[in-house]
Amino acid sequence: MAASPFAVLPASSSTRQAWRFGLLCGAFILLWFVGAAYGLGGDSALDNALCHQLAAASAWGLRALGWAATTDAVQPRLLVLDGQPSVIVGAPCDGLVLYALLAGFVLAYPGPARRRLWFIPLGILALWLLNIIRIIALALNHQYSPETFEFDHHYAFNTVAYAALGGLWLLWTRQAGAAAAATEQWPAASSTLAAPITQRPWLTIQAVVGAALLLTLALFSTYQNQVTAALSAAWSNALATGPAWLHRLPGATPGNGDVPDNVTHLALPVGAAYLGLFVATALLAMRLLLPARGWRVVWRCYASIVLVGVGLLAAGRLSGIPQANLLGRMALDLLVSLLPIAGLLVLLWRPIGAGTASAAVATAE
Repeated sequence: MAASPFAVLPASSSTRQAWRFGLLCGAFILLWFVGAAYGLGGDSALDNALCHQLAAASAWGLRALGWAATTDAVQPRLLVLDGQPSVIVGAPCDGLVLYALLAGFVLAYPGPARRRLWFIPLGILALWLLNIIRIIALALNHQYSPETFEFDHHYAFNTVAYAALGGLWLLWTRQAGAAAAATEQWPAASSTLAAPITQRPWLTIQAVVGAALLLTLALFSTYQNQVTAALSAAWSNALATGPAWLHRLPGATPGNGDVPDNVTHLALPVGAAYLGLFVATALLAMRLLLPARGWRVVWRCYASIVLVGVGLLAAGRLSGIPQANLLGRMALDLLVSLLPIAGLLVLLWRPIGAGTASAAVATAE
């Protein structure tokens, strides 16, 4: 296979630092999953407070821009524009997940502790302001272009929010790496790594194919319900016309007739097909975009998530503890999201030009 146009960051080249990052990320994710299983998720007191505050701040912003906006007296989450109900700020849109993802990544990624004290609050503030702008834009969208509201709400604005999160992740890795290099906490890139980096072209067929696969995954995530509905219809047709033994397969039918958001609640053949297709595409994309060292980190991370998810499902089934089963499903559902891909790419790659300065330092030494 051709050489990758990206290289592992010098800051994450140490095995010890890589293990530290992986273990801390795993611990934070586990804490989040446990919290979600025990009521930290939707409709918690913190979610309600965030939703009320966002709705009030968005109404203030609309009034500052000249629109007649307020929140509903009975339902404080409801934003009212020109006397008409406009947008309800729900728990999935309150930004709590984004704040947790930003704080967890920054705390896990090596870097000066003093910088964390200001980077995390300022990053959360930036995401909060972006969320208010998003809610204001959605209210105006509902008022003046209601036919595009659903698409913008579910896809366009969410893409902007997660792109901003990825940008903050990337900014932290660059700042942390620069600060650590300045204080000699981490070794500079070795000449054996840096020399061939500067000779590779940034745009190659391999990089283009990898980026195209990432775009495919984004489309899969955007239209996940439609894809799973099509797979469910195909499986239902196979059950209706196929041999009787298909009905005796474990998990041949889902718990209900709906097509839920999470693939682990689908019929087992449908969920396995979607999960396998998504994960295979993700691994192939990162294999094309990352060097061998980064690829080894990727498949070990995915293998660890699979082992944890399957282990929790087995423990839940054997012990009869529903929380273990729920945590196992959450872990496997994480595999069909873009978050692990975004985090791993931010951690493990950088454009070619970023290696030039490090190469010069290494050569001078």
